[in-house]
Amino acid sequence: MDLEQAIHHEKELHPLGTSQDLYKLIYQSCLGNGHMIKDEQEAYDCLVEEWKQAAWFPVQEIGNGYIRMPLIEMKEEDLLLWNELLIESAKTRHTHRAFDQALAKYGFFDRGPVSHSQIFKENYSPHYRVIRKEYVDYFSLFKVCLHAFSMQKVVLIDGPCASGKTTAARYLSSFFECPCIHMDDYFLPSSLKTKERLRTPGGNIDHERFYSEVVVPFLKKEDLCLRPFDCHTQTYRKPIHLEYTPFLIIEGCYSHHPAFEELNALKIYLDISQDLQKARLEKRSPSLIDRFLKEWIPLEELYFSTYSIKEKSDYVFSR
Repeated sequence: MDLEQAIHHEKELHPLGTSQDLYKLIYQSCLGNGHMIKDEQEAYDCLVEEWKQAAWFPVQEIGNGYIRMPLIEMKEEDLLLWNELLIESAKTRHTHRAFDQALAKYGFFDRGPVSHSQIFKENYSPHYRVIRKEYVDYFSLFKVCLHAFSMQKVVLIDGPCASGKTTAARYLSSFFECPCIHMDDYFLPSSLKTKERLRTPGGNIDHERFYSEVVVPFLKKEDLCLRPFDCHTQTYRKPIHLEYTPFLIIEGCYSHHPAFEELNALKIYLDISQDLQKARLEKRSPSLIDRFLKEWIPLEELYFSTYSIKEKSDYVFSR
């Protein structure tokens, strides 16, 4: 949703809102929530106190990747995590160019952060926090990963192509400040792709190399030396050295392969409908759509069904 759509939606949701409230939305959409986070503990204390008196307010997209998240939608046991995500959201960098352009377009001048008008407060009870949309969309994943890491478990994210595994892993890896290993770096070289190998469910992944480079040293609490394989050039890229850490995310199809059971990891499965999967692939890789439909997706489905990957996952996530 862009700012113009957000403003139109705001007028529909809150018809009694004043120009002050419209300015506030523009400020939040362009500059985010950084002005709300001065001290982490103070921010948390304010969140808890306001949560206790929160009334109904809609989840509202306000443009530029931000959402007004109602406090009433937050569970008490999750408030600490929400606060951490709010702090992370406040780290997003902004320029004032978009804000200045929006002010000029809608006839405002820069007043800095302002409160809602009294009319708005009386009619709509605005108990919410402004936060990045991805933290709302993937909140349940942040929660299950937080629990997994507290138990020092590796997190494995599997699922069909185009289900959002890489995107989810990027958000999680950034927030938890932990390494992320991609199964795409472990596809089987063409020289090893025999008919017999490809008939084996999950056989198009080099699970032997992944086991030796990742599983074995990780279980020994040793540093990792990864050799990413480039499918396009059929060559190995420069090795990547990772210091040992108990906090590790592994994402990509085949990450739940039975060969990696020793990791004793939290298994997350990202689901997607066939129609949405096809639409995403057509947009992302139009020249490769036939290979996806006729070659790669059938191999994934054979792997999923043979090993009951979705059914044996600890958590299934879909959007």
